[in-house]
Amino acid sequence: MIVDRYYYHQLNKQEQAIYKAFYKGVMSHQEIIPIPVRGEFSQESFEHIFMAMTRDNPLIYFLNQSACSTASDMFGRLAICPQYFFTKEKVKEYNRKIEKVVNELAGQLHLLECNDYEKELRVHDWICRNIEYDYEGADKDKVSRVIASHNILGVFAHHKAQCEGIAKAVKVLLNAVDVKCIVVTGDSIKSGQCVPHAWNIVDIDGEPYQLDVTWDVGTAKSRKIIYDYFNLTDSLINLEHRAENILPKCNKSSANYFVKAKCDFHTRYGLSKHIQKQIEQGKKEIFFRINGMLKKENIIDMVDAILRQKHQSTEITRVGFSYSSNEKIGVYYIRIN
Repeated sequence: MIVDRYYYHQLNKQEQAIYKAFYKGVMSHQEIIPIPVRGEFSQESFEHIFMAMTRDNPLIYFLNQSACSTASDMFGRLAICPQYFFTKEKVKEYNRKIEKVVNELAGQLHLLECNDYEKELRVHDWICRNIEYDYEGADKDKVSRVIASHNILGVFAHHKAQCEGIAKAVKVLLNAVDVKCIVVTGDSIKSGQCVPHAWNIVDIDGEPYQLDVTWDVGTAKSRKIIYDYFNLTDSLINLEHRAENILPKCNKSSANYFVKAKCDFHTRYGLSKHIQKQIEQGKKEIFFRINGMLKKENIIDMVDAILRQKHQSTEITRVGFSYSSNEKIGVYYIRIN
């Protein structure tokens, strides 16, 4: 199993030393963790290191991220004073259960028998089928719910989580089968609202891609799996996401779901041929992504015209269809009635 410590490698030498001491202390459940620093240590530096360690290590789910402080003695020696959600014994119990679930999923999904793209796809699909977005995970009156939904316990123990818990679970599952994956934090912008958000960057065949499983879970209807946010470029993800850190540049599209499925179109001619072929094959559900100047009205008119042409020699006067779209990134789903 790889452990992709991307954020650790973005720190300077002193910060890396503090990260290591902090990590070792937390894993030992120490109440006071001495760190190799004397004198001044800014809150900004501490938060930077704290973020790096918790994003790199989703298995540190038992650390209270909102209540961790530093202290110094009369000699200027500094220490971190963490707070833990669970006892050391309880953490060991949870760890055994998490390890069991991860191993069982790796076997159930045959993750060791396929390439990196397929591993990512199977993990994505499992989460979309089995995990619900926890809308009550921000309710401060339900403390245990908040704790679980923001880390991997929400996914592996309760099958309900918010974006941070889902992104961390994706990292755990992919790292477990040797796929590099990092947790990205920042903001999302949707319907005019800007809110804190977390998602992933995944390495497929040596190239990084943006992956937001939470939004594929949240947009799905009737547990139908969608792939709107599966391996996007920076230019697409940045239409609705703002990361708070320096990240790998994601400029390739070859592992995008729609590109892989050969239903990503730049021209009206190519899209028309695709829709026509799908209808001729009797498909009731057609999905695709467009790049270019095609507008929704043009696409809907195109589907209607193809259906009319197909049935013009029959007694059927009109075939109805419905559609849904994610126009921001050009994804369309057509359902023929």
